[in-house]
Amino acid sequence: MLARARENVGWPLLGILVLLGLAPLVVTEVSMRSVLVVAMIYAIGAVGLDVLTGYSGQFSFGQFVYFAIGAYVMSSLREFGGVPWPAALVIGVTAAGAVAALVASALVRLRFFGSAVGTFFLGAVAVDLLSGKRLEQWTGGSNGLVAPPVSLGGIDLSSGMGLYFGALLALTASALVCLRYTRTRAGIASRVIKQNEVVAAVMGIRVVREKVRAHVLAGSVAGLGGCMLAINLGYLSPETFHVTHSIMLFGIVVVGGLGSIGGPIVGSVFFFVATYALSLMYDGVSELFFALILLAIVIFFNGGLYDLGERVARLVRTLAGPSLPSRAGRAGGGPGSPAGAAAGRDARGAGEPQASGGPDGAKVIRGASDDVLLRLEDLTVQFGGVKALDGVSLDVRRGEVHAIIGPNGAGKTTLLNSISGVQAPSSGTIVLNGRPLGNLSVSSRRKLGISRTFQHPSLVGDLDVLGNVAIGAYESHDGTVWTELAGTRRKRRLQRRARARAVAALERLEFPRARWHVLADDITMGEQKHVDIARAMGGEPTLLLLDEPTAGLGTEEIASVAKAIRTVRDSGVSILVIAHHVGFVRQVADRCTVLDFGKVLVCETPGQVLQDPRVKEVFMGTGSRR
Repeated sequence: MLARARENVGWPLLGILVLLGLAPLVVTEVSMRSVLVVAMIYAIGAVGLDVLTGYSGQFSFGQFVYFAIGAYVMSSLREFGGVPWPAALVIGVTAAGAVAALVASALVRLRFFGSAVGTFFLGAVAVDLLSGKRLEQWTGGSNGLVAPPVSLGGIDLSSGMGLYFGALLALTASALVCLRYTRTRAGIASRVIKQNEVVAAVMGIRVVREKVRAHVLAGSVAGLGGCMLAINLGYLSPETFHVTHSIMLFGIVVVGGLGSIGGPIVGSVFFFVATYALSLMYDGVSELFFALILLAIVIFFNGGLYDLGERVARLVRTLAGPSLPSRAGRAGGGPGSPAGAAAGRDARGAGEPQASGGPDGAKVIRGASDDVLLRLEDLTVQFGGVKALDGVSLDVRRGEVHAIIGPNGAGKTTLLNSISGVQAPSSGTIVLNGRPLGNLSVSSRRKLGISRTFQHPSLVGDLDVLGNVAIGAYESHDGTVWTELAGTRRKRRLQRRARARAVAALERLEFPRARWHVLADDITMGEQKHVDIARAMGGEPTLLLLDEPTAGLGTEEIASVAKAIRTVRDSGVSILVIAHHVGFVRQVADRCTVLDFGKVLVCETPGQVLQDPRVKEVFMGTGSRR
């Protein structure tokens, strides 16, 4: 199960950093302050790893490699090149980010845990390189490398309070950068990728690039942690960066709480303070005791210490007074609920056909035969010896709703996959607005005006409704990590435009405003279908592909979705929709194509199709289908 990525973590993070800043007033023992320094240094890398795993859904068991790069590059530049420490630190962080980009470019394409396994072995390779003779001139090999002390304005930053607040400053900068990233377009796109990579691609997100960008951020932050570790230790050896430290760093993030930014800081402080305290009380058994503590936390609080803190805070609020709704509109209704359907229903009624067309043969066909937006010619998709689509030819006219029906396994979803670019056809042509799509990528087809939903909405559950729709409303996902973090004028303009498009899409579908700021995890299935359609509409498409938008819905919810589809059609968008519900097809479709065994059986108005003997044979089993 994917860990929840939390949204409102700014104030808790600030509180944690303030407590660390005030800690020296209480912690007067030098050895304990040294423990807190090490904890903060590890926390620097932990918050970056949290962005990578908690928000982007990627695993890395080699993050200490980037610690090593930052530490060794900074120290060798100063020791052998005489480079001032601020410049050496910047170069060390940059080098760590650059190596992360190279490594990620090769590993993120691997399926399942390939990336995690690859980064684990990367850690082993790094130790071998550091201790061997290949880089001995710069690393000192097995003898290690001196890390010269640093100072600023006469203040020693390599020991004492200067080191403590230097580490706190580096941790604060890292945490704020990571927090900022989670709120940028790139950070939210990563959360969509974490939920479903195919859905992300259909929304125009370049999946591989966004994965790499998350690795670059995490690697750069870890590089800063390495620089601070070098300053703290004053001497570097290969064993300092053993692969076990990467595993420990991952454990710190999990125990602290994935998807929280502040949780890994708490986890790091807990780890080192508890280990230190246990070593004083039980010499030689601290690792065993601490392992038991970690196991208990993972079993009983699988959300980590941060989750435990949230539970305590909720309990305190409950005991303090009458509970209030935790999120705006929690008690409100939505299009998929009885209250929302009643609120959103206009004078004509949600379930009544619009004046633009009636059911069956009386429905007015929108668009003349020469006004074709999408044309498929002899489209074939073959998996081994099985033809999922077998010579399919059909067209979708401008401003019409074209329904695709057929029994299970008829090739309906494969048809939508081929049009949207998810599945490459074996042969045949797909022409949009007179332009052959050929081998265009999913994101390129989206730019041409093709948008899509899936049978299962795959919303980002820890984003609210407006946030989910907004991420589908961006014109592009170009740019670098740093321009995203900087928030340039162009980036701010794109964000405002995306938000305006999201608002317009939700208003067009009459989604209750009181529900806009409810998390997607907390809305009904009917509401999720509406949000999914609104998210697809955010990109202002010319062709909207809908895969089973009524699956799992009740009668009232189906009527509400039907009304939403008619609204979209009336705005000038052509729609190709897969459906099983006959009443729904009658309500929304101008034309209907029946697929059977990957072939077109018939294409007429809904009334004509549903009366066709061949269609009855397919659905009712009144005769042999082959």
